[in-house]
Amino acid sequence: MPENAITQAPIMSPEAERFMAFEGLVQWVQAVVTQSERVSAASERLRSTPQNPLGHRAAIHEFHSECHYFAIAAHKVFEFRDWVLTFGPLGSVDFAELSQFVERDIRDLRNMREHVVDYFKGEGRSHSRWVFETPVYRADASSVVGTMIGGRLDWIAFGDAAKRLLPKLQAEPIPYPPHPTRPVR
Repeated sequence: MPENAITQAPIMSPEAERFMAFEGLVQWVQAVVTQSERVSAASERLRSTPQNPLGHRAAIHEFHSECHYFAIAAHKVFEFRDWVLTFGPLGSVDFAELSQFVERDIRDLRNMREHVVDYFKGEGRSHSRWVFETPVYRADASSVVGTMIGGRLDWIAFGDAAKRLLPKLQAEPIPYPPHPTRPVR
């Protein structure tokens, strides 16, 4: 085998992996709850900022940044939910409410916002999906229409779904991996 060949080998036990998946899911659901509140607060500051150019500009930047962080957290919820489910059903936790949100749209939104410079330069990978159209509005991935980030992700609705999911996750037993016997020093 060549010296620089990459081999696929687990870096942890299946029990440790299950723990990391579960705790990561709880972390990202909590992040969505937090970010939803932060986006709402930034939106309110943007509406209430006096029209001095510097203050208004700073409020716009804050709002756009918080929306971007929300899109990242929302995508991570799906990523970790899918990982958790590879270990089987999760007790009494029902993820059905998340199915009202289109996972591909959220992944696209996160990816496009991560690579927004490429899209602005005409170099993005998914040009056909950059603009999102409904009968009511047309939005590109960098915009916000009402509470819809990029026309695809409602930060209020997804944040509310996360608020309802979080206590259910927190009520689940934490799947701690077994500890190997540690030598006494």
